[in-house]
Amino acid sequence: MPETNPESEIYWKQTVEGKALVKVLWTGGFDSTYRMVELSRHDVIVQPYYLSDKIRRSKNLELRAMSEISEDIENDPGTRCRILPLIINKASEFKPDRKIVEAWKRLRNSSNIGTQYVWLAQFAKSNPGMEICIERGSSCSGTSYCIRQNGKLREINDSGLIYRVLDQDNSNTDILALFGSMHFPIIHLSKMEMLENYRNMGFSKVMEKTWFCHTPINGETCGVCNPCKQAIEKGLGFKVSAAGLKRNELELKYQRFLWFKIWKKFRYRIYGY
Repeated sequence: MPETNPESEIYWKQTVEGKALVKVLWTGGFDSTYRMVELSRHDVIVQPYYLSDKIRRSKNLELRAMSEISEDIENDPGTRCRILPLIINKASEFKPDRKIVEAWKRLRNSSNIGTQYVWLAQFAKSNPGMEICIERGSSCSGTSYCIRQNGKLREINDSGLIYRVLDQDNSNTDILALFGSMHFPIIHLSKMEMLENYRNMGFSKVMEKTWFCHTPINGETCGVCNPCKQAIEKGLGFKVSAAGLKRNELELKYQRFLWFKIWKKFRYRIYGY
């Protein structure tokens, strides 16, 4: 693994044809697509990666969104970057080591960080310098909060290409085990700030093509998976289908009742959402 000296300006910088190579974990979602759009304004080589999860029903919709968005970015007259073909890896290929698992368990005691960060940590460890698009959250228990509480972020400005990394000397060992190999390009931005920037850069139509729902129903957003709930809570409800908004409304209304909790389990087993 490359040297993680916090005084090193390059932070695992790679180049292709004399240009900076920027590795982005892309899902086709709102946040990671924003970074792809932002990078289009730089003279860099962009290598997007996608992690395939065999149980994720949204895979085909995500891949379709990325294909269409890539074409839109490449055809935009203001684009300066070159996007390399998408690299697809299976999430199951990245088995987290014990250090990562134990660190996640300890951090999980005080923060609401999902299980996906266990194998994402191993993926980033295998691909140091990977950009992971975590937004600035408003929650006092979410991922960005956990990172800030347990580590110190350091801004890197590489000829106008800006991202943040964990300072190795001023971050605890658990947060470094999970996030120490990652670059954070949008952790200082909220979804509303990104939405405004999408519009200012002339990429509103690209933003509309982003896909975040994990359990789509008839090709539409479900409204009740975690990404759909977060989108609604953070002002992006306009991207959720009418039926999805109705499901979300009913869930908020009845979620405290035992019968509804039982129904949710039954619904997931039978209908998958």
